[in-house]
Amino acid sequence: MAKSKYTNRRRIIQAVAMIMLLSIPLRLVCFDLENECIRVFGARFGLSTMFYPLFTIVALILFVVFRGMSKGRIFCSHLCPMHLFLEIVNSPKNKTAASRPAKVWGWSVFFAVLSVEVILSFFQPLDNQLRLIASGHLPIIGIASALFLGFLGLFVHYQEHFCKKGCPYALIQMLLQSDTTRYMEFANPEKTCTNCRGCDDVCPMLLRARFESKGTDCTNCNLCAEACTSELGEGNTLFLLTDPQVESGEAGR
Repeated sequence: MAKSKYTNRRRIIQAVAMIMLLSIPLRLVCFDLENECIRVFGARFGLSTMFYPLFTIVALILFVVFRGMSKGRIFCSHLCPMHLFLEIVNSPKNKTAASRPAKVWGWSVFFAVLSVEVILSFFQPLDNQLRLIASGHLPIIGIASALFLGFLGLFVHYQEHFCKKGCPYALIQMLLQSDTTRYMEFANPEKTCTNCRGCDDVCPMLLRARFESKGTDCTNCNLCAEACTSELGEGNTLFLLTDPQVESGEAGR
C-alpha cells in the first residue's frame, strides 16, 4: 500500500516523538534529584529557572489540546505510543496471523517496559534503579511493578477500548469537538465502493471506517484513505480529511 505525504509526515513526527521519549532514559531530559534541577539536553534549570521548561511543557500541552479543536485527535495518530502499538498489532498482516497473541504479548511487554522506564528514569538513572532493586528497595520495586502491570494490562487487554473510553485526552477531545473540527469523510456518490473492507481491516482503532470515521473515536490517521486508493487506483479514494471551517469560509465568499 503506497504511503501518502500525510502518512510520511506522520511517521516522521512519530519517530521524533519516540526519540524524545527515549531521551528520558538516556538522561538527556530528566529531573536531577541530587542537584535539584531539571536537565534538558545539557542545559540545567535550577529552582529559580525551573519554570522555563515547566511552562514550555504546559504550553505544548495547551497547544496540542487547542490544535485538536480544529484538527481532531491528531495527538493520538501523531504522538501517542498507544496508537503506534495499535497500528502494529491491528495491522492487516498481524490481525489475522496465527501468531497474533504472541505478537500482542511481545509488543505489550516492550511498550510497558519502555513506559515504566521513561517514568522512572525522569527521576532516577537506570544504574541507580538497578542498584536499588538489587538491594531490595521495596518502594521502587513496588512502584515499578505496579506501573508495569498497569501498562501491561492496557496494552494486552484494553488496547483500543482504553483509547475510546478511558483516555483522558480522548475525553478532553470529546468535550472540545465542534462543528468546525476536522473529520474523515466517506463519500460514495457514484457507488464505486467495492465493499472490499480494506478500510476496516487497516483501521488501528477497529472502527467500521465507512460508518464511524466521523465520530470522536477516529484519529485522522488517513490509513483508510490509503487502503481505498489501493483498491480503486492511484488518485482515487472515497475518504477525505474534511475541514468544515475552511469549507464554511469558502462558502461565504
